[in-house]
Amino acid sequence: MSTQNQVTLIGRLVRDPEVDEVGSGKKYLKANLCMAIRKRKKKGDEVDADFIDGIVAWGKQAEFAEKYLTKGRMIAIHGELRPDRWEDKEKKKHYRLTINAESIQSLDSKKKG
Repeated sequence: MSTQNQVTLIGRLVRDPEVDEVGSGKKYLKANLCMAIRKRKKKGDEVDADFIDGIVAWGKQAEFAEKYLTKGRMIAIHGELRPDRWEDKEKKKHYRLTINAESIQSLDSKKKG
């Protein structure tokens, strides 16, 4: 399906993927991705990072993440940006953007040990 609502992110996982089986046996993955945005003015300054939460992968992408991805791995995610709206028990409305990962690619080799 072709859509203009596409996003590509490159960064490091800040924790291991959380994988659960839901519904008809599809795998549900929620992984945090840390994108380091270099804002150094001179050598030695700290690097700021934005934290992207709410990345969801299904099926084979979730299986790949469960098998090969761990905290600290450099990855690229390509997918669709989706709005997520809900109301909590106190009737407070919440909103966040999630990313439905259509492809996940490891950009570094698996660490030994």
